[in-house]
Amino acid sequence: MTGFDSGLLDPTTGAAAEADDRAVLRALVDVEAAHLEALVAAGVASGSVRWAADEIDLPALAAASASGGNPVIPLVAELRRRTPAPLADAVHLGLTSQDVLDSALMLVAARSIRRAAAPVGRVLEGLAGLAEAHRTTPVAGRTLGRQAAPTTAGLRLAVLLDGVARTRRALGAAETPLQLGGSVGTLAVLTDRLGADGAEALRTRVAAALGLAARPGVWHVERSAVSLLGAAVAAHLGALGRLGLEAVQGSRPELGELELAVGAGEGGSSAMPQKQNPVAAVLLVANARRAPGLAATLLGSQLALDERPAGDWHAEWQPLRELLRLLLESAVLAERLVAALDVDAPRSRANLEAGDGSIHAERAQQVLAQRVGRSRAAELTRTALAEGDFVAAIRRAAVDDPDVDEATRDRLAAATTTGGTVGLSDRLIDASVAAARGVDR
Repeated sequence: MTGFDSGLLDPTTGAAAEADDRAVLRALVDVEAAHLEALVAAGVASGSVRWAADEIDLPALAAASASGGNPVIPLVAELRRRTPAPLADAVHLGLTSQDVLDSALMLVAARSIRRAAAPVGRVLEGLAGLAEAHRTTPVAGRTLGRQAAPTTAGLRLAVLLDGVARTRRALGAAETPLQLGGSVGTLAVLTDRLGADGAEALRTRVAAALGLAARPGVWHVERSAVSLLGAAVAAHLGALGRLGLEAVQGSRPELGELELAVGAGEGGSSAMPQKQNPVAAVLLVANARRAPGLAATLLGSQLALDERPAGDWHAEWQPLRELLRLLLESAVLAERLVAALDVDAPRSRANLEAGDGSIHAERAQQVLAQRVGRSRAAELTRTALAEGDFVAAIRRAAVDDPDVDEATRDRLAAATTTGGTVGLSDRLIDASVAAARGVDR
């Protein structure tokens, strides 16, 4: 059991320990400890103490949080109790609850993002390898749920790769700043003790100790750091979720363009013994579906009043933490999915060639239009489509038409032949792979 729950309704909750209640408590203690050490270094207090977050009774702390509306108030009392005098008087000096909880949640976010980086890096490498391996594997490109024109499995995978890489890069660039402003954002108490330069130096020292950004000013009511972070996490979850969605769709037996290796005992059904469900893919989709609503709460909390908000800030805690839990879970799920993923090249080609050849109509018409004009090319294409076997019919029409020369017939044959590079597919795959391999993991 983690510090959050036992995972009854969340089968991968064990992967999210970096953002469970125990992780939040550790971050809260780390913030208070870094602040106290900075006060000692600045000469405001003397002595030392080492707090062990794991020794604090988490359920009791949670219960005590009800009276003040946040966990910092009872935590500070507990930490003072565990600190010898006179150092205990410096615990939480000049801070407010929001300073500590905001900073702690940013610390949890930074740690969660770092933890997710390694499995997502392996996802990127796995997708890049598949895209390169299947750069010329033909597959039917689909628009609005219908076959449209040929593409390659490699390019389809490169597009998935692009989404994961871009959103991972954006997430890595998201700011995780320290909050340290005191009761109304002026840091007046610490400025009285240390002077303006000393108070600024203390903020910088605490930020460095925690590995958080030393953002100028305070953001008690300017909540863009939280909303932008949440949006970045949600976008990344969306990209990972789309990977899951493509895997569910592509591995359907009636389509079969993707293969998912399912291990023994995985993906079973409670009722149908023959089924092997794509569990990792399904859970990736589920996590992505949940993300927009959580991010929307964070965006709504930007409407914060006065110097400290009533309710808006409080509304952020669970949605932000939940987004981070989903991030950690999805990173592991995506790694598991990509490790089991492959392309069924023969089935992909067979699906493309199973129709009447009309999937080649767009390029065929454009090749003919360069020679006989748009109207005549459209007429030849319509006639060939009506005959049923489009490729044979359009090639026959090109031979029969005296205005179509041999060079045009050769280009037409190439445009209606399955396989090989399609348009800029090779270059697009190379660009996506290069960009993904440049992402900081």
